[in-house]
Amino acid sequence: MTRITSDPRAFPTKGASVKYFRTGVAVVATLGAFAASAGTAQAWTSPIPRVLKYGAIGQDNSFPAALTTSIANPTKSPAGANDWSCKPSTKHPYPVVLVHGTWENAYDNWNGLSPMIKAEGYCVYALNYGNTTGIAFLNGTGDMIESANQIAPFVDQVLAQTGAAKVDLIGHSQGGSLIRYYANKIGGAAKVDQVIGLAPSNHPSTLSGITEFGKTIGLFTPAMNLLDAIKMPAAVQQADQSPNPQAPFYQQVNGAAGETIPGIRYTNILTKNDEVVTPYTQGAITAGPGASVDNITIQNVCSNDGSEHISLPYSKNVAQIVLNKLDPSDQHAIFCYNQTAIFGNTQLIG
Repeated sequence: MTRITSDPRAFPTKGASVKYFRTGVAVVATLGAFAASAGTAQAWTSPIPRVLKYGAIGQDNSFPAALTTSIANPTKSPAGANDWSCKPSTKHPYPVVLVHGTWENAYDNWNGLSPMIKAEGYCVYALNYGNTTGIAFLNGTGDMIESANQIAPFVDQVLAQTGAAKVDLIGHSQGGSLIRYYANKIGGAAKVDQVIGLAPSNHPSTLSGITEFGKTIGLFTPAMNLLDAIKMPAAVQQADQSPNPQAPFYQQVNGAAGETIPGIRYTNILTKNDEVVTPYTQGAITAGPGASVDNITIQNVCSNDGSEHISLPYSKNVAQIVLNKLDPSDQHAIFCYNQTAIFGNTQLIG
């Protein structure tokens, strides 16, 4: 199988097709390689960008706004998500399950992307997991293997309610690595069509050099012990432990068996501005036999996208790539919107 990639660590392999058309200050990127990288015949790409469902003013279209709402209402579902009466269409037979990142929750992580996916006709679901501190809006703090196991019953519930055969999984940050663990290691393979990570912590992070600095001044181990003491083991496990062995989670998901399993499509959307998963290429993975991997750096598609780690799920450019990935038979050119760090939003303007 030909591997098509936008991996920042390697020049795109034969078959990649990325064309850019300048339209004033914006860029329309025709990503014809998406369908091919999904392991299907390359689909025709419409030169007309996809029409997105933009959020209205006051609808929590950025991470800071959604976080503020979630502090007061930590169990609130993202717009468009968790309609348990939804039945998948023939065009979109696989429900989409969204998995948030560390110190986040379903609402603050996904209130931008969820309604856009829903508007395209998908059934969308989002869970909260891994709360070990008792702070209701601060999830994704627990042991990563235990958190990955919390995905399994949620997926089973989605499949039971919708009657679907499989789901598509999208995860941000820690969520991106958890969905790969679920698919690869604990029986999720038969239930998963594809795995899409947004700035996923697929490998341990240096946290913008903080871990190395901490080791240099002798504070790394005390800091990790403190995080464990306040019941935040996920933060410890994602930190680069070198030269010591990495957490069992990473030993297992990136071990001798490889980073993928046959039959699943994997996509990782990375940002050069990532301040959490660092170096940002730690989000990329390598395809093993029978799997396809597309590692995409958003600035290589839209150079005007300033998204960093927390705002990446609120990028309208990322949303267009995700929608192309979810339906390889319906490809559209990417219209590149200006997106700012932190306050990047899914409103029409910005």
